[in-house]
Amino acid sequence: MSNAENLIHEIDTFLEKSMLKTSRITKEELTGFIEEKWREADDEKYNIYQAYIIISRMINEYIQVKDFDNMARWLTFSDRHTASQNTPSYILHYYAGECCLECGNEEKALEYFRLSYAENPDYIFSRAPFCYEFFNRHLESPRELPDRTEDSDEYPDLSIELDCWKTFFNTEDNEFRYELFDEEDDYLYEPTLEQQNGLDYLKENQEKILKNILNELLKQYPELQQTYGYQEGDKRDFMPDINDISGFSDLLSPTCFYVTSVVKDGYPYIGFGFTCSWDSEHGLGIMTCKDRIVETGGAEVAFNTWAAEEDL
Repeated sequence: MSNAENLIHEIDTFLEKSMLKTSRITKEELTGFIEEKWREADDEKYNIYQAYIIISRMINEYIQVKDFDNMARWLTFSDRHTASQNTPSYILHYYAGECCLECGNEEKALEYFRLSYAENPDYIFSRAPFCYEFFNRHLESPRELPDRTEDSDEYPDLSIELDCWKTFFNTEDNEFRYELFDEEDDYLYEPTLEQQNGLDYLKENQEKILKNILNELLKQYPELQQTYGYQEGDKRDFMPDINDISGFSDLLSPTCFYVTSVVKDGYPYIGFGFTCSWDSEHGLGIMTCKDRIVETGGAEVAFNTWAAEEDL
């Protein structure tokens, strides 16, 4: 009987623990644990999709420390996985070349890029600029490349300063990203009058809004614990018992705020997205109107307007 599924699950759980705000797991401990469990797992691991994600993670870990030999070894694991079987070889060659270039091995990168280029001459030029610019310098007849000096983001980077939130979540700065949406759910460059009212209200009442969000979550937390059903050590790491809202500071991190076009009494509904320790895939979403909690749930609650529309 295969042991791969259980061992891949162990790796996955360890990875999730390493990403917790309270984690003290070092990079060396992370890669060491994964290497050990990977060796223990039989070849059925190459048929488990989560293992493919783990391979990509290990490739990136070794790229970060410029460890070419170990990175290249994990590239061979990637090639063996069934998820790679239906991927065109020019894409696989390009990916390998990009990894080699990031790891500092230009000679090997060029070798892979040439293999990709031979099969599909246009593909590399649709990918990362640092790759195609490097490769283009080695072509006998270089292509004319687009001028990137005037490149700019399509949408501005919008943020709001919330000192209270910074203190509670222990973030590096007090600026939190937000997005603006029109009635068609398209991005806006500038807030409407009502949306600006909402942003001003958030800044002026940031502590009250945060407390209301956390108090509502605290009410629901015991039921959420039962739903997720973490046991023993995993519960302590991912969803520990807490007695007051201060316990959420280590379990949550704000990701993005969503200022919708749905308006009530001159103020927009604003959704708040969070990562949460107990559900790394779905996260946490809260929809509000001023300082009132409208709906809680997965991350989609923060940016889908159905809860706001039903509340009107």
